[in-house]
Amino acid sequence: MIRAGIVFLSLSIIPALFGWYQMWLGLSGPQEVNLAIALVVSFLWVTELFPLYVTGFLVLFLELVWLLPTWGPGAPKTITFLSCYFSETILLFLGGFVISSAITFYGLDSSIARFVIQKTKGSAFLLVLSLGFATAFLSCFMNNTATAAMMLGLVSSMMKSLEDNNPLRKSLLFMVPFSANLGGIGTPVGTLPNVIGIGYLQERGLEFGFLNWMGFAFPVFILSVLALAILLYIVYLKKDQSRNSISSIQVSVIDDSLSKRDRSIALGIISITILGWITSDWHGISNGTVALFPVIVFFGFRLLDLKEFRNLSWDVLILMGGGIALGKAFEETGLAKHFVEVFMLGDSGQFGLFLFFSLLSLGLSCFLSNTSVANLILPITMGLPSHLILPAAIGATIGASLAMPLPVSTPPNALAFSYGGIRSIEMLKVGGIISVIAWTLFVSIGGFMLHILEIVDFSKF
Repeated sequence: MIRAGIVFLSLSIIPALFGWYQMWLGLSGPQEVNLAIALVVSFLWVTELFPLYVTGFLVLFLELVWLLPTWGPGAPKTITFLSCYFSETILLFLGGFVISSAITFYGLDSSIARFVIQKTKGSAFLLVLSLGFATAFLSCFMNNTATAAMMLGLVSSMMKSLEDNNPLRKSLLFMVPFSANLGGIGTPVGTLPNVIGIGYLQERGLEFGFLNWMGFAFPVFILSVLALAILLYIVYLKKDQSRNSISSIQVSVIDDSLSKRDRSIALGIISITILGWITSDWHGISNGTVALFPVIVFFGFRLLDLKEFRNLSWDVLILMGGGIALGKAFEETGLAKHFVEVFMLGDSGQFGLFLFFSLLSLGLSCFLSNTSVANLILPITMGLPSHLILPAAIGATIGASLAMPLPVSTPPNALAFSYGGIRSIEMLKVGGIISVIAWTLFVSIGGFMLHILEIVDFSKF
């Protein structure tokens, strides 16, 4: 892997050093350096030869020591790229991390999950459906991998009493990771591609409100989770006529050492933050500024301690900053616009690009990290004519989160697969079907809501 990486990196950098990209592709000097940087960091993101956050720093380093010096007159200031690492988008996701930490610290996630599991033990279908909705809802505000890990941990005591080939056990192992993937699309802070997409749009001056996002995404993930439960019922649960396994399952006991007062305060702070995000279009305070509220309150009043602050996913924020900085370079050098002109994407209609980029992201995300796919494709969408950027970017962003046919497609998939009892071919069948269903619901229901909310105009294909 290291030897192959050195060869690829050399083949990416050498043409830029000798001006070959200018001859082959008709690029300017800054554009060919930008292309070389994009090839290098894309390879590193996909292969994870370096830790992802290190590659995030590498983007900034190469832009400052290679791209800007070769730019000449008219080069942007260094703050153009430095600001990408502490932008409104980064603040938004930082607030999401703090809320996620508080939800876990105060046991709110476990309380919700335990309530759902206890209240639906009489019906296998309702158990699977309710577990899916609980997982998806938590994944709207928590990292989907952490949500899947937590939910699988809660139902692990159930699965211990079920044989590997038990239909209910298989249904649980599919419902948790898939609904965690689907729930991530529900809010702007639900998953990394969402935040990366919003970051690119904000760099182009295109604001996307929290409520508008939920307006098109909530119906998609709710219907997708419902479709997943029905699919699992048809494939597995319908064949299992025995109710013994359902009545014998047990729920893990959760530590209730924290007082109800503490939980209520934490829930109040989280609710105020979410309300602030939802109503940002009305009060005029940006989502990034609203995201500072839980950071200040939880840590300022010591509701969360220094250990929790240190445990926030700072590496992910650096990764996101690197992705945004790479997209900024695509915009500043005009490389994204060049690619759009080469592939004649600017001649397409809004709905056509919406379909194209969502399918492209979906296909690539079957085998690559959805974060990597978002970082690869979203910069291209920024080179489109201004009226085409939004539908293309939304398609690319959501499409990256809908691919789940393989254990390697998403971390929640891999986590569920590690429990044993499901085969790759089974995940391919169920995951492939729900990926197609979720994509269909996204482009139909989601597209319809985007049109109704006047976010995009799909009147012309």
